[in-house]
Amino acid sequence: MFTINTINNKITEQVWLKLTSVANHQELSSHYVTICQQYNQDKKWLLFINPEESSLEQLAQSHGVDVSKVLCVSFKGKNKTNNLTDINSAHLDIEHIKNVLRRGNCSAVILSNASFDTDEIIALNDCARLGETRCVLLKNTMKKQSLVNDANIH
Repeated sequence: MFTINTINNKITEQVWLKLTSVANHQELSSHYVTICQQYNQDKKWLLFINPEESSLEQLAQSHGVDVSKVLCVSFKGKNKTNNLTDINSAHLDIEHIKNVLRRGNCSAVILSNASFDTDEIIALNDCARLGETRCVLLKNTMKKQSLVNDANIH
């Protein structure tokens, strides 16, 4: 899908994948609100993968976001990439995510704290474009900062 810039009469390509770093819960909630308000109007599902539950609860309570078209899926436990068992790691199969993006049943797929290499990000972008589904990768930097602070204290 393309948009036309009427000022310059140029055709510009839509952005289907967005990478965003989040520093704290307030910023994360703000991103969730923006995403919901922006994409909830499409009358399609919003799929949150590994969301911060407290931030999603705040959407309905304090921001009046209609969560009837919001799906939340959490994958915790075994990390498929390096076979480590960790309650904070996400077991995400990129092929499943690519299929969801290609189907176009969601207006947006939001992935929290998932790590992908450059080739995988390119593939996700291509699938998002094909399915006309926005893909938002949110990277939580607050956990890393608190671990660094804890290491400096001890």
